[in-house]
Amino acid sequence: MNLSKYTYYLVRQIPPRKVSTYGAVAKALGNIHYARAVGKYMNKNPDADTMPCFKIVCSDGRLGGFGLGIEDKIRRLKEDGIEVKDGRIVDFKDVFFNDFKTEYPLRQIHKK
Repeated sequence: MNLSKYTYYLVRQIPPRKVSTYGAVAKALGNIHYARAVGKYMNKNPDADTMPCFKIVCSDGRLGGFGLGIEDKIRRLKEDGIEVKDGRIVDFKDVFFNDFKTEYPLRQIHKK
């Protein structure tokens, strides 16, 4: 199993006008402790136009990083219908997505 590809599979599930967090994606992978790894995968995303890594933010609604620059992340979020103010997602709880379809691959690895 390729963990980066599975991470991208999860992130592509985030619907329009929704965002998720590094931790939520890590939980969907099967281990909350992989939140930093999720951030690294987002940073290494080969194509920001086809993989919506801009939709991944911090658990408190702060924007976090973006390989193409924070202004580009804000532009992409706004184009997706997400309001940003003072470096945070407005109404974060209302736009937070956590309903991933997943097989929790890290749980499978750790069972072996």
